[in-house]
Amino acid sequence: MPLSSAPADLRTVQPALPLPPLAGLATYAAASTVGYGVEQNVTRLLRYAWIEKRLVETALYWLAPTPEWEIKEALGLHLHLDARHVDAIRTRISEMRSPAPRMDVSPDPALDRLFDELLLAQNSVEKLVGLYGVVRPALLAAYRDHQATINPIADYPTHYLLKHLLLDEAESDAWGQQAVAAGSQPPAVQATAARWQEHLASFLQAAGGIMGDLPRPGNSPASRSDAPFAPDFFPQRDERFALRWTFVNPQRQVSLNEDVPLDERTLALMCRRVVEMDVPEYMARIILKAEDEAWRYYVDMTRQLWDEVRHAMLGSIYFEALGIDWKRLIAIHPGMAIRLLALDTEDAHTVLYAIEQKLMPGNSGKRLEYEISRNAGDPLAAHIQDYDWADEVLHVHIGRAWLLPKLRLRPTEAVEQGWALRASTASVLDEYQHLGEQSNWWPALVQAALGRESAVKAFDLARL
Repeated sequence: MPLSSAPADLRTVQPALPLPPLAGLATYAAASTVGYGVEQNVTRLLRYAWIEKRLVETALYWLAPTPEWEIKEALGLHLHLDARHVDAIRTRISEMRSPAPRMDVSPDPALDRLFDELLLAQNSVEKLVGLYGVVRPALLAAYRDHQATINPIADYPTHYLLKHLLLDEAESDAWGQQAVAAGSQPPAVQATAARWQEHLASFLQAAGGIMGDLPRPGNSPASRSDAPFAPDFFPQRDERFALRWTFVNPQRQVSLNEDVPLDERTLALMCRRVVEMDVPEYMARIILKAEDEAWRYYVDMTRQLWDEVRHAMLGSIYFEALGIDWKRLIAIHPGMAIRLLALDTEDAHTVLYAIEQKLMPGNSGKRLEYEISRNAGDPLAAHIQDYDWADEVLHVHIGRAWLLPKLRLRPTEAVEQGWALRASTASVLDEYQHLGEQSNWWPALVQAALGRESAVKAFDLARL
C-alpha cells in the first residue's frame, strides 16, 4: 500500500511508552553483568544434582523407622520434590553440554562422606538437625547465591530452574527450622543436638561447602562410627498411636457393607485413608533397591509414595475436623509394611501393583468409594475420595510402566501373582500380635464420631 494511502495514525509518530525493558527480568545495568560461564554452571549443577539425589536416598532410608508421624509427612513430600529437582537439574545440564557429563557418579567423594555420616544419626532429633539444621540450609543458601550471580538473560533457563527450586527449598526450610526448634527444646537435647550439628558441619566444610568452593581443612573429620550404615526398614510409630500393634481391620468390610448406613461407611473410608502411611513405608525399600533405572522411575515412584503420604494426611485432616483423637482410637498400624519385608522388593512391588489394580473396578473400587461419601452428604469426605481416586488412576499407570516390563507377565497374571504373594505373608504378623490387644476397636470410634452405636452387629476380627 502506498504511504499516502496509509491510515493517518500510521503516518503519525507515536510517543514512546515508558515500558520496562527485557520482559521485566532485569534492568539493562543488571543484565550487563557477567555471571557464571557455562562450565562453571555445569560444575555447580552437577554438585546440586548429586546432593539432591543423596537427599532422596536419605529420606527413603529414614521414612519407615522414624516413629514421628509429622516427620514421615515431611520426608514424603521433600524426597519427592528432591527427585523432581534432580530431574530438572539433569535436564538443564544436558542442554548445555553435548555429550552430557556423567550424572550417575559422585562429583566429590567428600560430599558422599557428608551424607554417609548424616545417615548415622541416632534418633529423630539428630535426623532433623542433620537435614534441616545443616544440609538443607546450606543448599538453600547456595541456590540463592547462584541465582544472584548468574546473568538472568543469558542464562535464563538456569534462572528459571533456580527460581522454582528456591520456592520448594524455602518451604522445606521453613518447616525444618520449626521442627528443629521443637525437637531440640530440652536442655540435655540441645547440647547433644548442637554437638551433632557441629560434627556434620565439619564434614560439609571438608567438602568445600555445597558448591565446593570454600577453603577445605587439611584433615578430614573422623566418623562417629567405624561400622558402615546398616539400613533399617522396620516401620515404627510413636507412643501417641495407642493401637499401633492392633492388626484388626474392620474398615474395609464396613465400607463395602450395603446394610450399613452411609455415614458409617464413610467413616470407614476415612479410616482406610489415614492408615495408608504403611504404603510409603514399604515403598521406600522398593525404590531404594531398584537397580539400573532411569531417573524418571524415581520421579514417578516417589510421586506415588508422596501421594500415599497425602492420603494418610487427608484421613488425619478429616478426623481433626471432627475433633476425633484418631491416634488413640484408630488402629494405625504398619502391618502391611511389616508383611512385605518378608518379600524381596520386586515381589513387594508386585503386591502393590495387584492392590492398585483392584481399586479400579467401579463396583468395589475408587468410584464406589467416592459415590459412598458423596451420597452420604459429606463434602469433605467426598472431596478427599475424589482426589484419592484420581491419584490411584495415576498409580495404576506407574505400575504398568515400570513393573510389568520386568515381570514379563500379562496384567491379569501379574495381579494373580501379587495376590498370591500377599497371601504368603499372612502369618508374618503372628510374631508381633502379642505386643497389642487384638480387639474390635470399631464400636468405640463410631460412638465418638457419630454419637451412636455401630450398625455392624457381627464382626470378624480379620487382619489385613
